[in-house]
Amino acid sequence: MEKIKALLLPLALIFAAIAIFEFGARYGASNTRAAALAGQLNNFVNLYQQVGVHADERSRAHLEAVIDNHVLTAALERGAWHLRFKNEPKASLDQALAKALLLRGDGVMTRVEDMSAAQKDGSLTISLARLTALRSAVERAQDELITTAPAPEPPIAATQ
Repeated sequence: MEKIKALLLPLALIFAAIAIFEFGARYGASNTRAAALAGQLNNFVNLYQQVGVHADERSRAHLEAVIDNHVLTAALERGAWHLRFKNEPKASLDQALAKALLLRGDGVMTRVEDMSAAQKDGSLTISLARLTALRSAVERAQDELITTAPAPEPPIAATQ
């Protein structure tokens, strides 16, 4: 029994170190993913704004599908609990998502509705619960980032 007691403290310390390392890895990976997703979303939105008008219908539809998929992913990702600890990744994700929702907000909702219609036909493998989660995440993001977003503060004048 004494040998087991002597091993409990080092064993507890080892498990605590593993838990702390895992938390740090998940936290860092989540913030990195949010920053990368914001960058990708900004790139595709900028590309769409620059060449979307002059692109052929097939290319435009493909670019819209990519933007819509990124919007759906970003809307789900912004709810991650890891993003509450650091403001920069969440702010960049929210800024990119707001820009994309201003550009494609109704199109994203239409795509989600089309996905749920395809689900009723049995041709899609996404569950109805997942589609509901996607729809509610996009609606929540639209409401928080566009509809009820506070007006941007005017820049502070430089004093001399």
